[in-house]
Amino acid sequence: MNRQPTTDNGIRPGRSCPPHYGYSPRVFARRVELRADALCVVGGLYGNTQALDAIEAMAATEPQAPTLVFNGDFHWFDADAAWFAQVQRRVLAHVALRGNVETELAADASDAGCGCAYPESVSDDDVERSNRILARLRGVAHDVPGAPDRLGTLPMHLVAEVGGQRIGIVHGDAWALAGWRFAHDALHDPAAGEHLQRAFALGAVDGFACSHTCAPALAATDAGFVVNNGAAGMANFAGATHGVITRIATRALPAALQGKRLYGLHERGVWVDALRVDFDHAAFLRQFDRVWPRESDAARSYRERILDGPAFTVAQALGREAAHCVPA
Repeated sequence: MNRQPTTDNGIRPGRSCPPHYGYSPRVFARRVELRADALCVVGGLYGNTQALDAIEAMAATEPQAPTLVFNGDFHWFDADAAWFAQVQRRVLAHVALRGNVETELAADASDAGCGCAYPESVSDDDVERSNRILARLRGVAHDVPGAPDRLGTLPMHLVAEVGGQRIGIVHGDAWALAGWRFAHDALHDPAAGEHLQRAFALGAVDGFACSHTCAPALAATDAGFVVNNGAAGMANFAGATHGVITRIATRALPAALQGKRLYGLHERGVWVDALRVDFDHAAFLRQFDRVWPRESDAARSYRERILDGPAFTVAQALGREAAHCVPA
């Protein structure tokens, strides 16, 4: 294995979390910025407009449409100017945060690579391919007038209130934009309780909703919960092709969406549900193959997963079975 190079400022592209990505859980102990009876957290859309069609259709089935919150990495596979512009326009019509992808698209320097801050369990080859995907996508973003500047203005996190519960909405975790402490393996580690309790207390929140790691998870303590939707725009579980989003609401799922529920919890009058996103898979694959042909970086890293899902299960997302990290 070839060890990745380190830049002059000590950052390993794709591995390191740049200093400006960091924050304290105390940043969430602030006024609420969004109040809603129902919201859906859409992390990791990855440019999948077919998934976006499905998510908007799901929202339309509710008597009162939930607020859609895109918490980063809504761009990724859309390395085509027209495709990128469509994703940008449609996502920014809703509430949006920036993930590491959007942050690096808006950045002047490329020291951080993709900005994913991948753990060592992810191979150097996967990291290097992600860095090259980001570099290609950056060129496309600059062909869309004003796109990088607009992405740079998006916040890194948000405090929402649903049914009196304060929810910190992040891309990575309670400490960093690209943090991995809300990955499924970290959340279900027996030692996780202490730092979770501290994050809930310092942030004055009842729960966190995130994505970034590309693998769903749900964990709860007496003090609060963490729900990670994995990827809205890509397969999350073995033998399946659907995406996943998180719905947090004061009302139970309507009948039209009950068949979409994968798992969840109901505490203190608030429902937290992981919902499957059944999108037009054939149309998405055609679009993906047009922009990312066989042997391209994205095809080598993601096409197999898009076709048949990763080696990951719902039981692993819930901590009922052990699992290794799933590459994002």
